[in-house]
Order: sequence, then structure tokens, then C-alpha cells
Amino acid sequence: MIELILPLIILGIFSGLLSGFFGIGSGIILVPAYIFLFEYLGFSPELIPYMATGSSGATMVFAISSGAYVHNKNNNVELDIIKFMIPGIIIGTILGRLASIEIGFEAVNLLISIFLIAVAFQLALNFEPKEVSKNSSLFEKTIGSSSIGFLASIVGIGGGIIMVPYFKYRGSSMHKAIGNSSTLGWFIALSITISAYFVYPETDQKIPYAFGSLYVPAILIVGLTSIYFARIGANLSSKSEDKTLRYGFAILVILGALRIFFKNYL
Repeated sequence: MIELILPLIILGIFSGLLSGFFGIGSGIILVPAYIFLFEYLGFSPELIPYMATGSSGATMVFAISSGAYVHNKNNNVELDIIKFMIPGIIIGTILGRLASIEIGFEAVNLLISIFLIAVAFQLALNFEPKEVSKNSSLFEKTIGSSSIGFLASIVGIGGGIIMVPYFKYRGSSMHKAIGNSSTLGWFIALSITISAYFVYPETDQKIPYAFGSLYVPAILIVGLTSIYFARIGANLSSKSEDKTLRYGFAILVILGALRIFFKNYL
């Protein structure tokens, strides 16, 4: 256990800096990193993707909370919009966790790989949708938020990579799109955490320091470290040329996705 402390601190620094710099949740960093960690620790293959997504969600509760608070304090959260999306987010996240158990660990690994590659291209291309009217029906908000929560729960992310473009598409400024996404992302992360505690595959392996499919040492060390370094990453983003870093990060994410895919399918 002692030998894991330094690598987990480094992961917290790395995930915090990158998530702060690019304005995205740390799930796309944490999920593949946790998969590699749990493979190294000898966890059962049937447990690994569920432990990775559950622990990623719980870690993000720490990392997202401070950012969501600051965005709300700076009036960058459109409460009149997101209050209608929170129930859908919670329901979709819970249903996504249940569905992930039903489809099996190999399918979850495949979905994680595909999603990470899609995210990498989104980062590299820096795609922004064309803005339309801000007015959307309650039905659209409910379906949209439920779908985001459903997917985010299966792949273990906070949903920012999906929600920021969605809010931009719906006419929100970039600051408010990020603020809305951060706030809803906290509800996704919390829902993933609660679901992961109760919903997980049954195996004969008993993992020390784990509750449900939450690996507590990683959650605490990475989560607490990433809070501080996410702020540093956010400050660096305003002073740096991010095009090269975007490409580098995208390549890193693709390599992680391909490694997960080949490990499980070849």
C-alpha cells in the first residue's frame, strides 16, 4: 500500500493540471489510469472497469466541488436552466450504472475505449457547435440530461466534454457553459459514487480498502491532490499556447484507449 502513495499523488497532480488547463473533468484521465492501476494490483478483470468508473466518479466529487462553487460565486451558473436538468442527470446516471452491469465488463471496456478516442478528436479539433436559441423545452432538457448522465455513468466521466458543447449550442456563453457543466458534473459524480457503492458485479475476490466498487486509497489521495493542482492548471491555461498541448493530450488519450482495447480484445 505504501508504494502506491507516490504514484497516486503524481496521478492527482497530472489529472488536476490537465483538467484545470483544458476546462474538462478529470474522468478521461482517471478512468484509463485507474484501469492500469487495478490491473497492476491484480484485481479481477470482471471488476476492473466498474472499479475504475466508480472510483473516477468519487474522485471527481472532490475535484469538481471547488470549481462548481467558484463558478456559482462568479454568477456563471444558469440555475434557471440546470435546475430542470438535475433530476434527469441523477436518473440517467443511476440507470447507466445498472445498464453497465447488464452488458458486462468487456462491453464496458469497449465503450470506454471508443469514448476516449472520440474525446481525443474533440480535444484536438477543438470543435464548437453553432449557437442556436437558448429556449429549449422541458422534454428536451429531460431527455438530454438523462442521456448525458447515462453515458457518463457507464464510462465514468463528469460529462463536461459533452455538456460544454451542448450549452454552447443552446446559446450560453463559454463561461456559463463551463459553469453549468461543472455544477451538473458534480451531481453526475455524486450519483456515480452512490451507485458504485451499491451496484457492482459479484465476484469471489475481496479487495482491501474497497467499498462496493470504490477504491478508497485512490479516491482520497488523487481527489485531494487534484483539487489544488486543478487551480494551478486553470491559471496556466491563460498564459500558455494550448494548441500543441491539446494535440499532445489527445495522443496520450488515444494511446490509453488503444491499450485498453488491445488488452481486452486481442
